[in-house]
Amino acid sequence: MLWFDSSAVWLTSSAVKKLRGLLWVFVAWTAVVWIVRIRNLIGDDQVTSSGRIWGILLAIVFLGFAGLSVVALGGRWRSVGSTRLVGVFCIWTVTYWLVRGIGILFTDHEAAFKAVHSILALVSIAIAAALYRSDNNLSSSDADHGPLVEGR
Repeated sequence: MLWFDSSAVWLTSSAVKKLRGLLWVFVAWTAVVWIVRIRNLIGDDQVTSSGRIWGILLAIVFLGFAGLSVVALGGRWRSVGSTRLVGVFCIWTVTYWLVRGIGILFTDHEAAFKAVHSILALVSIAIAAALYRSDNNLSSSDADHGPLVEGR
């Protein structure tokens, strides 16, 4: 009797490759947005100390999600909790940008500030939504792929 891991074949499927690609894009986008945010916070003398601390803590949360996602990408995709991590990361991102984006639009900011943050919000939401859909579709088909199959 030969045993093989059918998930190894599944891990190389086009759906999983697409999901990994989207996740890499999401991680890279998140890293750029939030590293720039930290840089801006540190260099802005008009931000209060408490505002700077809260901004950096928020950036750390986003970068933490991105870092955990890289860890999931480095190992087996279906390691414990990897799809839940992706789902929470996506939902967190969409929720943050919906709330923050609406807040920015209805406060007293310059048009350029509103435009830049609207673009950041729309791109973040679009990537997160696509990734969430892709991960959800893959998770729903996951039941069809048992970990070990007997081959002859």
